[in-house]
Amino acid sequence: MNERFTKGFETIKHYVTTEEAVKMIEADALADIAPDLRKMIIEFAYGDIYSRPGLDAKKRALVVITSVVTQGAAPQTKTHIKRGLHAGLTQTEIVEALLQLVPYIGFPLVQNALTIVQQVFKEEA
Repeated sequence: MNERFTKGFETIKHYVTTEEAVKMIEADALADIAPDLRKMIIEFAYGDIYSRPGLDAKKRALVVITSVVTQGAAPQTKTHIKRGLHAGLTQTEIVEALLQLVPYIGFPLVQNALTIVQQVFKEEA
């Protein structure tokens, strides 16, 4: 492990439990075809970007949630909703942020995202 990886690993713990962070590394479902992808995510996304000053974990989580929703990335939406809750976002903050997207990305993408949110809220209850 290098310094960027260590910094990324520590940063990701603002969004998941330590056990989940370890599992992300050890149980990488894509390791057989893309063994460097997980390392890139930890080092670049969390080590370089998420660890920057200026936004707290909640604000960063909200930005990421809205970004993956605008991309229509359903699996990542579910992942980042869970991470947002872990970072301290409330259910209301998540729902309101998604409703704010309606005029910009449309009802279908927001409705799909809210269906995912509803599922995550039930799972996390």
